[in-house]
Amino acid sequence: MAGIKLEELEIRDMLDVLHYLFEDDLSVYSAEQFESKNKIRQSVYPTLLGQTYKYAPKGNYNNDYGLENLDDPVEKSNPNQKISREVKPYVPPTNFNPDAQNPFGGALREAPLG
Repeated sequence: MAGIKLEELEIRDMLDVLHYLFEDDLSVYSAEQFESKNKIRQSVYPTLLGQTYKYAPKGNYNNDYGLENLDDPVEKSNPNQKISREVKPYVPPTNFNPDAQNPFGGALREAPLG
């Protein structure tokens, strides 16, 4: 809307502006953003408009996402199973020639596709 004066807008154009502002106001991506918007409104409305923000939600905000009670699937499958601390031996990578017809030199049973 750069270069357009507010006086030059027609009613249908203002309706588009109000529609955009309405949709933008309803877009909330997290509980923290919702809480932040409402706290800003509660502090700014008395200063700018001389009245309280009457649409603020009642009660406390709950930022509990319920992550404390998640079960560990490994522990749940067999709680008596001990975790192995065995260190497996190092296996060196297979040498290969990417330009050859069979790049892995017989390490595979069949030649790669392609």
